[in-house]
Amino acid sequence: MAKRLLIIDDEETLTFSLYQSFILSDNDYEVVTANSGEEALDKIKEKSFDLIVTDIFMPGMSGFDILKIVKDDYPDTRVVVMTAYGSSEKRDEAIDLGAKFYLEKPFEIKEFKKIVMEILG
Repeated sequence: MAKRLLIIDDEETLTFSLYQSFILSDNDYEVVTANSGEEALDKIKEKSFDLIVTDIFMPGMSGFDILKIVKDDYPDTRVVVMTAYGSSEKRDEAIDLGAKFYLEKPFEIKEFKKIVMEILG
């Protein structure tokens, strides 16, 4: 069965690029994208995901808000946070809140895919 991956970022070009990288090369993943935290929550309520990758800083609901909700309501779902505004404080906060991995932008798509594949097995 395909692993379900949800990618959340307010930058549509990034979510599209990451989506394309999985769809074009690997049929073992069902990839869904959302461009806001609110849109992501609607999708999370519709179906379960094995992994959620979310940007931290987005208008409205932040990635940390998503992380807290997912850890409370869907504890088996793993979460990776990513940000262009990295700091050791944000990394520590993400890990303390239950993130599996903290990824700083910009990153190579190959690096991203490797992290996802390691987490999902």
